[in-house]
Amino acid sequence: MTSAAPVPSTPEPLAPVTTPPTPPMPLVEPWSLAQRLGFRFVFAFVFLYHLLFPLYLAPVIDEGLSRFIDTVWQTLEVWLARHLFGHELVLPAGPSGSGDKAIDYAHMAFMLALSFTVAGVWSFIDRRRAEYVKAHDLLRVYVRYILAFAMLTYGFAKVIKTQFPFPNLERLSQPVGDLSPMGLLWTFMGYSPGYNLFTGGAEVMGGLLLLLRRTTTLGALVVIGVMSNVVALNFFYDVPVKLYSTLLVSLAVFLLLPDLRRLANVLVFNRATQPSKLDTPFSFPPRVTWALRGVKVLFIGWLLYSNISQGWEMSQKRGDQAPLPPLYGFYEVESFTRDGQVHPPLLGDTQRWRTFSVSRVGPTVRKMDDSRKRYFGTYDEAARSFSFAESRAPDAAKVVLSVEQPDPEHLVLKGTYEGATVDVRLRKLDLSSKFLLVGRGFNWVQEFPFNR
Repeated sequence: MTSAAPVPSTPEPLAPVTTPPTPPMPLVEPWSLAQRLGFRFVFAFVFLYHLLFPLYLAPVIDEGLSRFIDTVWQTLEVWLARHLFGHELVLPAGPSGSGDKAIDYAHMAFMLALSFTVAGVWSFIDRRRAEYVKAHDLLRVYVRYILAFAMLTYGFAKVIKTQFPFPNLERLSQPVGDLSPMGLLWTFMGYSPGYNLFTGGAEVMGGLLLLLRRTTTLGALVVIGVMSNVVALNFFYDVPVKLYSTLLVSLAVFLLLPDLRRLANVLVFNRATQPSKLDTPFSFPPRVTWALRGVKVLFIGWLLYSNISQGWEMSQKRGDQAPLPPLYGFYEVESFTRDGQVHPPLLGDTQRWRTFSVSRVGPTVRKMDDSRKRYFGTYDEAARSFSFAESRAPDAAKVVLSVEQPDPEHLVLKGTYEGATVDVRLRKLDLSSKFLLVGRGFNWVQEFPFNR
């Protein structure tokens, strides 16, 4: 019996090489009509109102193009106010220090109206678009840097204490009832370096947190808390920065809007929530990504350096660390002679001086009727004379009085003042004993409240 020949086995076919399927792109939920309309309006307003940011931070652009654009806006606003509302807007002749001028309100109204118009045209042209994810991300980055710049600027002005200098001698001698609401606030803030450091440090912290995508929500919360207090102070102490401070709070609220539901779940409803997506919707090659990071680091470094260096320079020139001018002090008038006639210290006298003070901002004359006259003054030590001017204008009228100093505690001023020859003899007072606000200081232990 013979065995059958073996049947040759055929090789099994190789399995085809397949690539794993590409995961589908996540679908973006379409935005509601209200979301799309609101986004278009906010986008238009932010970019129109902050036109040229951050380019206008460069000195050349700030002096040229930025002023040109301001002139264009103001020309349009004056024309519209005159022809549409019959109101004559008066433009300030120079810097006023107020952010709540009539032209500022007109500018805000014009920006809102223009943004509404742009949003309407945009909505008609782009009515088929379902979402603005990339544009929203771009807008958030822009708002973050606008708000961070403002918070760092105001914050370092308090940390280095240039926004609120210590009350000058004229302010210290002014009755509380004569202070304006803003003057009372400035005196309150200027007294305490520690409170300036506390409030300014919170503003700086909020600004720094906004510079990172991961900490934007926390930074917005800090800014809302800090700036809400600033808005309240501006409104209730009549500080003319109401428009701008309210705008800063609004920008912080805009940054917080995407996280409101998550925050409510955690803080109010005690529910679980999902982490927010921190990835940018834009995709760049690695080299571009690193280049953008380098630009960001340079910008943040420049932002910190410019605020700290400028603040320190200003504090050395005009802040609490600035050198005291010659003859600095608060002087009581011991005798006052006008055209050879001695004036006794009678209350209500409109000619006799009561006190004379020399502070960093200039000299102040206070008369017996409590009227005050502030001057911009310079002391010529070589000529032993004091020059008073009512303004910084080159053609401002000046009064020049000769100065005699018998000893460090006394001064004698002589010359022509208000059309008469005066001889004023002054005695310098000790500030710590004259003003309780200067001499009281800080006390850990107090058996009773010291409230005067």
